[in-house]
Amino acid sequence: MTNLSNPIACVFLAGLLTACAGSNAGGTASTPAADGGTSATPTEDGGTSTAPTADGGQVAPGACAAPVVWLRTGRDSNCSGQSTHAWPVGMRATDCHGWQATDTSGRPHDNSANDIRCNADGSFSFVQFAGNLNCSGTGTRKDYVLNVCEQDIPPSLYTVASDLTCCSRPTDPACKTQVPTVSAAGGKIFLNGTACTP
Repeated sequence: MTNLSNPIACVFLAGLLTACAGSNAGGTASTPAADGGTSATPTEDGGTSTAPTADGGQVAPGACAAPVVWLRTGRDSNCSGQSTHAWPVGMRATDCHGWQATDTSGRPHDNSANDIRCNADGSFSFVQFAGNLNCSGTGTRKDYVLNVCEQDIPPSLYTVASDLTCCSRPTDPACKTQVPTVSAAGGKIFLNGTACTP
């Protein structure tokens, strides 16, 4: 269930994120280096994970690509909205997934989330931050269950987890690896504050 105890006066556009504990064991991902090359950041489990900096550059697609789960958001209380968000799973809890989208008045909105995880009970959760792409400030925990429509924040939006295959069956061929996406107008994806290339 979505936590509504900390209302935020911001438009959250198709927002959610996930990560499976231990899913990046032994894996690698690149990090942009100051000289234009890449480096890797070791994790506690012996693998490596992405840690790009917010220097205005862009992260290579390979660094942003991850197994994804899907959420759908809209204004219909039956969660029939068509704005979709593909969230990365398998990131470190401290990694920050950001997204930017444009509202109907042409204003861009920034949002981000960390502590993205697939939970043992089959739910998907993350902590969302309004107004920035680097997971700073006070976040709001959100939890979603497959095919269960939840009132979101602000309460005029409703979100449903439409595909959690990469949480429940990560080795299933239906679990796709790709750069995360958001289908809202002007949608852009960021990793640790740096834009992901398309």
